[in-house]
Amino acid sequence: MISEIKLKQCIDNCNFAGDIERDLKEYNQAAIMVIFLLSENDSEEKIIVIKRKNNLRQHAGQIAFPGGKIEKKDKSLMETAFRETQEEINIFKKDLKVMGYLPFFYTGTGYAVRPYIAFLKNSIDLENKITPCFTEVEKIFIVEAKKLLSPSNHKRIKAPKNSKMEMTWKVEYENENIWGLTARILVTISAGLNLREFPPCDDI
Repeated sequence: MISEIKLKQCIDNCNFAGDIERDLKEYNQAAIMVIFLLSENDSEEKIIVIKRKNNLRQHAGQIAFPGGKIEKKDKSLMETAFRETQEEINIFKKDLKVMGYLPFFYTGTGYAVRPYIAFLKNSIDLENKITPCFTEVEKIFIVEAKKLLSPSNHKRIKAPKNSKMEMTWKVEYENENIWGLTARILVTISAGLNLREFPPCDDI
């Protein structure tokens, strides 16, 4: 069962699990929000992911967490994560309890991404409030956490030809292709929860 205490322990366990530190000046900074819907019933614990619109300039059609690039008006990366979450899935800062964050993950497209781990307050009442931004989000998936975090669904694969990585991760979920950064973060969280070993860092 994933509890607040276990999420805190997961974050502590992941302190040194991100990519090798790089010069942030060479990267665009971004933030994402990994949102858990907690439940007393283990089978009902869920994670929110989105499918991006196919007509977007970057990462079109990919499965991702709510989030995006920091803007000048953002006071911090956490504010970036809150703003993007509100814009993309209609969940506000007041609806979330942030437990902490993971180390930076660096992408082949030039981003340093900070994942924040949070859970949705009043999950039962707010689940129906979650709605996609029609210009950016094709669909919202509220997925049983065990389906995304189970090591049996984690595959190490060759990266797509247009990627700068040689190998990457894939998380199998129905007919959706969850790979790259989103998959790496899910695999890392799984390891932080002691469900598997920590993955190797991806070369980019």
